[in-house]
Amino acid sequence: MRITKTAVLFSSLSLLLSLSACKQPSNEQPEAQGPVVSVATPDVKKSEAAAPQEEVLIDDSDAAEKTVEITDKDFGCIRDMQPVRGMYVGNLLGNIDATIAVANSEEGGVYPPGTVVQIVPSEAMVKREAGFNVATNDWEFFVLDVSAEGSKIASRGGEEVKNPFGQDCLSCHAQAELKWDMVCETGHGCDPIPITRDMIVALQKTDKRCAPMELEDVDKQALGNLGKLIEGVKAQAAAAAAAPEAAEATEVAPPAPEADAAPVKEGEGKQ
Repeated sequence: MRITKTAVLFSSLSLLLSLSACKQPSNEQPEAQGPVVSVATPDVKKSEAAAPQEEVLIDDSDAAEKTVEITDKDFGCIRDMQPVRGMYVGNLLGNIDATIAVANSEEGGVYPPGTVVQIVPSEAMVKREAGFNVATNDWEFFVLDVSAEGSKIASRGGEEVKNPFGQDCLSCHAQAELKWDMVCETGHGCDPIPITRDMIVALQKTDKRCAPMELEDVDKQALGNLGKLIEGVKAQAAAAAAAPEAAEATEVAPPAPEADAAPVKEGEGKQ
């Protein structure tokens, strides 16, 4: 099931729920066709009063019980999802209104199953069915290989999933305050990510799954800086991996054991 397109992306992230307003009755009175007749109101006893109509509640519990099936095809153009304060959200089970309500709540809340949250095209987190993974609050993390042909899931799961900077997703998202349901935004308690807002916007604009967008100079500069940042991180990772081998190669060999002293003959060494 593909995520339904509704708005903009992670760089803008301000999104509104549209609610249908009830049509108000007209104040115009129909033209009188004859004399108005006053009808006496019968005296109704309390016991004869009509019982209040019972409120009808819609049971949507089935959505919470559904298994959230996720394939490559569920990840399309990031800009086809709903933008909320710099991130994009969707819902694979169609419960987008509930997802947006939590995303826009100043008090936070628990996202409904099927919720998809993305900041950049190559990473996503999806809310799975209740009981999927207690350690992740039932979130599953994804790293995606993105191309013009679509998405390929490169890795998925919990703490074993790492971002391009070598950090596991769970350790970052677990820092969020409980009320934010592990979704990181400014002020939610998570450590800042190493990329700037301009870089994020540029990545959203250059999602290969989307229709091309014209880049501004600030976007091009941000992408250039991002490339340098990634190369620096790769160099640091390579140096860290090579350090143990270098230390082992330069390790000083233990000194050779001392040779036994030759026995002293009688009379030698005496004056």
